[in-house]
Amino acid sequence: MKHFTLFLVCFFGFHFGYTQCNADAGADIHRCSPDSVVQFGGNPTAIGGTPPYTYLWSMDPIPTQLQSMPFIYASHMLDDTTAANPNFIYNGSFLEESITFYLTVTDAAGSQSMDTILLTTSLFGVHLIIYEFTINKGDSVYLNFIPNICCGFGDYSYVWSPSHGLSDTTLAMGFWAKPDTTIVYHATVTDSKGCQKSGAPFYFIFVNTVGIDEPSEDQSELLIYPNPTSDNISLVFNKDIIVKEIKLLSLNGMILNSQKENLDFVELDQFPSGIYIVEIHFMNDQIVRRKIVKM
Repeated sequence: MKHFTLFLVCFFGFHFGYTQCNADAGADIHRCSPDSVVQFGGNPTAIGGTPPYTYLWSMDPIPTQLQSMPFIYASHMLDDTTAANPNFIYNGSFLEESITFYLTVTDAAGSQSMDTILLTTSLFGVHLIIYEFTINKGDSVYLNFIPNICCGFGDYSYVWSPSHGLSDTTLAMGFWAKPDTTIVYHATVTDSKGCQKSGAPFYFIFVNTVGIDEPSEDQSELLIYPNPTSDNISLVFNKDIIVKEIKLLSLNGMILNSQKENLDFVELDQFPSGIYIVEIHFMNDQIVRRKIVKM
C-alpha cells in the first residue's frame, strides 16, 4: 500500500503552511470464497488536508470478450466507487484471483492523495465427474484420475477422506485403495492462504464381501425407475428372482433403511437430495447394487 500526495496549501490564521492529505485504502484483503463481501478503505480513509474529501475508486479494466460488456470496471465490483468505505460485491465469472484497486482522495483545496489495496481470492475449481469401481474384499484398486477439485490461491495440497484403505492420502492422484467395505472418497484442497474446499464424492468403490458371488445375468437385469427421482423409486425384477431384503445406503456405506416387505419400491421422500445406493439381497445370498439420484 503506497501513498502519493500531489500538493496541499493550507491557511492557518495569517500564516501559510503545508500539511499532507493522506489516503488510506485499507490493508490488503484475501477472501477464501468469491461470495464473501468485504469492505475497502481505512478508518478513516482520509486524514489531513482540508475536509471535506471526495473519493474515487478505480481498477485496471478486466476484458470479457462480450459485446454487451467488453470490460469489467470498478463500478461493477464495488457498490459505490465514490464512498470512503465501499463494499466489494462482485462474484461473477470474470473475477480474477488478484485485483489491485486504486483510491484517489481529493480534499476541498484540490490536493490529492492516492493509495492502493490488493484483493486476492481463492478460486477453487470443482467438477462433478465421478468414477466407480467394484472389487472383492481383499483386492486393491489403483486411483489415478485428475481430482474433481483443485487450485485455490498459490500452491495447494490435497487430503483424501476417509483415509480408510488408502496407501497415501496426500497425493493428487496415483495411489492405491484397499477398503474392506463399500466406501466413497473425496478430496479437500488447502491453498497457500490456508483456505480449504472439499470436492464432491469422486471415487465410488463397491466392495463385495467374501463368499458373495457376482449376481447372475438374470438378477442383474432389473429395472429401477424413475432415476433420478424426486420422491420414491419402483423396482421391477425378473419373475424368477426371489428378493429377501432391500437396503438403502449412503455413499459412505451407512445403512439408512432396510426393508423385508413391500420389495417393489423404496421410499426416498424423507431423505435429502443426493446420491444413494440401493442394495438388493437375493435368497441365494447374492447382491446387486445400484446408484440412484434423489433430486
